Formats: sequence, C-alpha cells, structure tokens
Amino acid sequence: MSHSVRTTRLLIPALAVGIACAVAVPAVANARPVHPPHTWSSARYDVIATGLNNPRGLALAGDHTLYVAEAGLGSGNSTDGVLAGEGTTGSITRVRAADGKRPLQSLFVSGLWSTASDEGHGLEALGIDGIAVSNSGRKSTVYGIMAEHADPVGSSNLGYLISVKAGHHGARIRNLADVGGFNFAWTGNHPALDPGGQFPDANPYGVLVTRGHKYVIDAGSNTLDEVKRDGTVQVLAYLPNTSLSDVVPTCVAAGPDGALYIGTLSLAEFFTNGPGQSVVYRVDPKATDPANLSTVLNVATVWATGFSTITGCTFDRAGHFYAAEMFANDVQIASFANPSGARTLLDGPLLVQPNGIAVSRDGDEIYVSTHTSSDQAGQGQVLRIRK
Repeated sequence: MSHSVRTTRLLIPALAVGIACAVAVPAVANARPVHPPHTWSSARYDVIATGLNNPRGLALAGDHTLYVAEAGLGSGNSTDGVLAGEGTTGSITRVRAADGKRPLQSLFVSGLWSTASDEGHGLEALGIDGIAVSNSGRKSTVYGIMAEHADPVGSSNLGYLISVKAGHHGARIRNLADVGGFNFAWTGNHPALDPGGQFPDANPYGVLVTRGHKYVIDAGSNTLDEVKRDGTVQVLAYLPNTSLSDVVPTCVAAGPDGALYIGTLSLAEFFTNGPGQSVVYRVDPKATDPANLSTVLNVATVWATGFSTITGCTFDRAGHFYAAEMFANDVQIASFANPSGARTLLDGPLLVQPNGIAVSRDGDEIYVSTHTSSDQAGQGQVLRIRK
C-alpha cells in the first residue's frame, strides 16, 4: 500500500533556523492570555540526558524513571547523521532517578525503525515519536507510537502502536495495532474533510495510556483514535482545519475532569500570523461515537487558545496544563480552572526545539526533550526544570 505524505511535514528543520534560539469545565480562553505571563525567576535548568538522536516524546513512571522516544537517523549512522531512507536507528532511552542528584541514563531498547526523507525543507527523521508508560519499576510497560512513512517496506512497523517490556533477555516488543494504516485508509474514504488535497494521509505522533484505554493522536489524519484490546482502531474525533491549513494535532493529555485535551501545532498560522495561533481542544470520551460521523466531526470543542506550535502536553496533579512549544522555544503553563488567565512562560538558551514534556505529580520538576529535529547524530538532550 502506497502512503502519501503531506508536503509540510510535522517538523520542518529548515524553518526552525529562522526562529530565535466533579470538576467544572472552564470557559474557552481568549486568543492570547489576558494577563502578562509569569516566569519562574528562580527556576533551575539541568541537562540530565545527552547524545540522543532526535528525541521526541517523554513518559515519566511513578518511580521517577523517565523514558525518552528517539526517532532516530533514518538510514544514517553516528558519523553521517540523518540519511534518507529507512533503517533501524530508532530507540528508547531510560533515565533512572530522573529527579535525583545523579540521574542514570541507559539504553532501554534499540533497533527501532526510523525513516528520513526530504520534502523540500531538509532531511527529517521520523520513527518512534510518542511514548507512554503504565505502572512503574520492573512491571512497567512502555507504549510507543511509530510515525507513518510514505512507502513502508520490508518488515517495518512504522505506523504501529507498540508495547515494550523489559525481560531477562532484553526488551520484548509487540505490535499492537497498525494505527497509521487504519488512518491512511480512513482519510482516503473521507477526502472532502481536507479541501487542501492532502488526504489520504497519516502520521501517528502522540500516545496516552489511561486505565483501560489507549489513545493515539495522528498529526497527518488530524484524528484522535482509540486502540482496543483486540487491536481494533476507532476514530473518536476529527480536529477541524484552520483557515490556512490542517490543524496538525500533536499530543493528548488526560485532564482532571476525565476529558482528553489535545494540543495542536498550527504551523502555517504561526509563520503567517505570528505567535498565539495554536489551539487546545477538549474531547469528552463519554460523548464519543465512532459509528456516527457527525459526532466524530463535532465532539471536539475549543478549550484554550493563545499557544504557539505545541508538540507536547500534559497535566500535573493540581490541574496545571503544560505545553512544549517547539518553534517558540519555550514551555507555557496554564491553569485548568482559568486557562485565559495569567500563564507561566519558561524559556532560556537550553530550551532549543523543545518537543516532548513530562511533569512530576506535584509539578516541581518538568522534563523536556530538546534539539528534537537535527540532521546530526547525538545532538538531542533532556532538560529538567525545577522551581
């Protein structure tokens, strides 16, 4: 099956060069925060993992073990960096005691599929982009979502939701569902949803695992999916286009009210109209109906606006919403109760191309993957930010 890929892929390295290095549901936020953003004036920034190859999503286990998805180098290597084609250069890095004085970085699994191509903006690597973890310690199961490529070949599992468990003889990897293939077919059956002519398309990018549910966000099909236990994939919500292009959803997080919150990239709007163009949508899982297209198209509602190129998002236990903003080179924090109020903005010289984000339950530690789209090997890092 041949899979087409949009010409404006999720991450565009060439353009990045031009960017300076019972809970009540709140009302929709204004286009920009109504108050000047706060900053953590005493925040401490520490690099806790280095030498990563295009790090993307982050997942924090209950025992403070951090898992890092590395999209890899395509068919490249440590000397040449990213090269066009497919290879097994993707991996997952594990950082034990991520909150401690001496975090311990190690390779959790290697040999994952990675692909790279040049869509007119320079080489871009795609591979394992989203990551989630259930439980903690030795019983942890790590879930990853593999990005979709135009023409999967060989034994590639690009586009699949996978699970990874540590064993006595190495990690055990299982393919759970071909999310990319399903979404490519789904968009092919609904071409009118994208008047720009980019369908059929698929690029699974973010994953969320909650009790009894596995959700995937697809930046190519603009959908929120659920993967059932038997591997069945269902489209729960379609995220509507903007006036310029498709909205490009990139992450999904569980809110304190039990709803799902979806961050968007909105890259075309960012470069055309400036910062503040990205939207966060809310989807109530109880209101979804995959068998009803009208519900799929209308179940997502705008929760907050005023963000800029979101690539990662999460909540802490107190209900604060955190967004990594890749092309703004910062992290923005909003209150769940009042997302249109004053927000906290974290930036600095170490926050270069932030992508994935994870937060400790109390919100005292924020973890961010950086240097997330590089054509050179080993440039990626994980940054820990403390109050």
